[in-house]
Amino acid sequence: MKQKLHKELQLLLDFYHQQRQKLPPAFSYGAGVINNPSFFTVADLQRHLNNPLLQPEWVYAKLDGKRVELEKSCFYKSVQAKQLNFMDKEVLSNEINKGAAIVLEGIDILDPGINEFVARLDESLPCVLANAEVFFSQQDNEAYEGHCDADDVLVVQLAGKKTWQLFHPQQRRYANIQNLSDQKLGPVMQEISMRPGDALYLRAGVPHRCITSAPSSLHMSFDLVDSSPQLAELTKEATDQYAHACELPYEPLANVVDRYVSILKSEEFQAALKEATEYKRGEIVKFRKMLGRSSSLRSLNKFT
Repeated sequence: MKQKLHKELQLLLDFYHQQRQKLPPAFSYGAGVINNPSFFTVADLQRHLNNPLLQPEWVYAKLDGKRVELEKSCFYKSVQAKQLNFMDKEVLSNEINKGAAIVLEGIDILDPGINEFVARLDESLPCVLANAEVFFSQQDNEAYEGHCDADDVLVVQLAGKKTWQLFHPQQRRYANIQNLSDQKLGPVMQEISMRPGDALYLRAGVPHRCITSAPSSLHMSFDLVDSSPQLAELTKEATDQYAHACELPYEPLANVVDRYVSILKSEEFQAALKEATEYKRGEIVKFRKMLGRSSSLRSLNKFT
């Protein structure tokens, strides 16, 4: 049985479904989708960062254009021949005091309510395992330079103010999408000032750059990561089928290509592709349920 969503997250989900019903060519902006958002605050961010089990893989910090190397603040305590790892948070705290920007990854793992919301995003698309992260930034410091994403992104502003510079859409791609220069970003298409409760649906391939136009900003981002079988998987399956029904020897390369393309278009290959996609979607559903159980141990309730 599905858990009931926090009412604010339900409003955000409604906004998302509206965009999916009629996809915008580049982006869609919703002002005041949530009134005074409270489902996740700076206090919640601090609570998660204070978790003594948190490791650098979960946190990305950046100050003055340089990544903060949190790995240097990691230590361990030996207990019964095992290493219990922990991170001295003084380094992170000092960098934040200097104005560092922070990204907390995997918030859907840390927060069951957000995981339930992200599960609704997963099930709305053919084969998606979405990511959720929280961005905290201060004036003159951003976690990321101008870039574009390979997948659509849903954003909600939680506190403070953030200016989004959106550039004209480009071809969706996986390569050369980070740290884009002004020349590669191109001319600004639109500039949006995000305030608490505002939402943004941004299509894949739309370059963007964020500027914190207030003392601080907190927003949550959901990456709708397409987990459908990728090109390497597709070509492996097609190559396997070609091995059982290849072109005659000594034929021109063009004929070999035609034969290979005919396999890609065949009913047998399309059926195999559909089966692989359905299997992967099922595995995503099971994995999302496991994420939800990462903080739901209740067997000790009877003793408390």
